[in-house]
Amino acid sequence: MKIRPKQGTELEKVLTEMNIRMKQEENEAKDIIEAYCGTRPDTIGYNWAFGFTAVWNYRLIGFNDETFIPAKLLRNKDYPGGNPLYKVSKQRKEGRDLVKAWDEKFKGLDGRILSKFGIPVIDKESARYTHWLPLRDEKGVYIAVNSHLLDRMKAVKTTQFEIEI
Repeated sequence: MKIRPKQGTELEKVLTEMNIRMKQEENEAKDIIEAYCGTRPDTIGYNWAFGFTAVWNYRLIGFNDETFIPAKLLRNKDYPGGNPLYKVSKQRKEGRDLVKAWDEKFKGLDGRILSKFGIPVIDKESARYTHWLPLRDEKGVYIAVNSHLLDRMKAVKTTQFEIEI
């Protein structure tokens, strides 16, 4: 489901800023991995929990070139498949230092501000959290969320957004 802000609203500004920050941090994460192992990853996975999203994960590094075997990365055996994922090896001091700096740098995006607009990615009453991610397409920015979020939204009477199912 997509929650798309109406043009010119405060929500559009917030989502645009989130989207820019998310892309910048993704590129920074790829830069760090490239500097560490010598090859730029094609993808880096992220975590989400407790109202946060886009917490870049040094255990979910992917390369489209399946012949590339990074010496400083380990195969992440939790994700078997045709296109394997890798993780930073903490067996070397260099890897441990990278992981420590990574954890201090990448904290993700905080969804608490979204409740101001009637989008409860954190439901304090039920302690339920919803996966959400700010994205962009040809129409502009939006938040991708699970459709079950509608069940927790109060009467959706807002001038800030429209919902696409």
